[in-house]
Amino acid sequence: MRNLVLLVAIAVAPSIVACGEVVPLDPDAAIDAREVDAVPDPCAAAALSVDDFFLCLSRAVCTVYEDCIGSDTSHINCDDIPINVFGDLQPTAAKVVIADAVAAGRTQWVPTAAKACVDMLTGQGCALFKGNNDVFDLCGALIGSVTNGSLCQNDIECSTPGAQCVQNAGGGTNQCLDYTCRAPVAVPNMCTAGAFCRPQDHCVNKRVGTTDISFCSTGEAGQACDRDDECDAGNFCNGGLNDSTAMGICTAAKAAGQTCKTDAECTGELACVGNFAAINGICRDVRPPNSVCDTNFPYACQGHQNCETTAANTTGTCKPAADLGQACGVINGIPSYCGFFMSCEGGLCREPGAIGDPCTASNFFGGFSNNPNGCNLGLFCDRDLTGQPAGTCRAAQVDGAQCVTSRNCASENCTSMVCAVYPTCDFP
Repeated sequence: MRNLVLLVAIAVAPSIVACGEVVPLDPDAAIDAREVDAVPDPCAAAALSVDDFFLCLSRAVCTVYEDCIGSDTSHINCDDIPINVFGDLQPTAAKVVIADAVAAGRTQWVPTAAKACVDMLTGQGCALFKGNNDVFDLCGALIGSVTNGSLCQNDIECSTPGAQCVQNAGGGTNQCLDYTCRAPVAVPNMCTAGAFCRPQDHCVNKRVGTTDISFCSTGEAGQACDRDDECDAGNFCNGGLNDSTAMGICTAAKAAGQTCKTDAECTGELACVGNFAAINGICRDVRPPNSVCDTNFPYACQGHQNCETTAANTTGTCKPAADLGQACGVINGIPSYCGFFMSCEGGLCREPGAIGDPCTASNFFGGFSNNPNGCNLGLFCDRDLTGQPAGTCRAAQVDGAQCVTSRNCASENCTSMVCAVYPTCDFP
């Protein structure tokens, strides 16, 4: 999965239970009118089906954003947050491709590994946001059987760990005819000209003049790097300039109280607070209430808090995050912050546009404080279709409806400007 928590679309439900709770059923009057039967939480199981995997992943992401970014999730359906995963597919499309590949014997679903993948996400806490390392790079929920060089429709079908389903050099763009499984390269081979590193390794960005000589590295302490995300989690790129010189060295992250320049420089969930431009910060715990913090996004406060600051490039204090209907959080002296799932309207945090509301844009990820005129996640603004300056929020459309982008379609597939079932390949 690539960029886990940045690509989502949410279907808003009119009434939902808090993420992860056991949902009570109607009382069983034949036994005892005071008793209720409860549906076991599938996320507590040791193995997950495909459907339960996406449900539990959605709940986990809800929890992460509530805790780490101070986003209220009480008004959204935490059981249905489509995260791009498995070859950058959203769940509706992913389930279609997985079912097709499993039925054809081109991949195998591993329920226990799927559970471990969700646990990898929840186990990192707010450190998840550091270094842009993808916790799902080593997810073994799917084991492919397609050999390198053979036709494929998605990474999940490739048998070599870390192999990708990529377009053949100089070939066409037909997913069923022009894509084959390609194996990653090992350390210290170059990751140039379409080559890519194994999931457990990193491609270190390096150039000599105009020549790209980027190479694969393990990211362990002592290895060369150019920026923080070229090191393993728990390490930072000490001396890296992010200028393609690879002058840094992966070094163990620092403890609380030590000086820092980036969040990745601090161990675990600690944040680098006060790192403004050339000024170094200090590694601090930003989970306790009233902790010193800054608004270097996204690592401000944890524990469903917001970093309140009086002006730009100043430290502030961790305060309870605004929930639905409450006053917008204060950032840089301006009450404007409502997390990722609401927008600040008239000084209060509100849901973005519902079906039928006027809109000027389709939100990419929740309301955002600076876009009160967008549609809620899972909806789209029909100016997409009309091309007019403003429009109305609509639900994703059924197959056969007009579309411009995949976000217009419930199937997550817009082909020839018509919503259609996500396509799969009929391989011999």
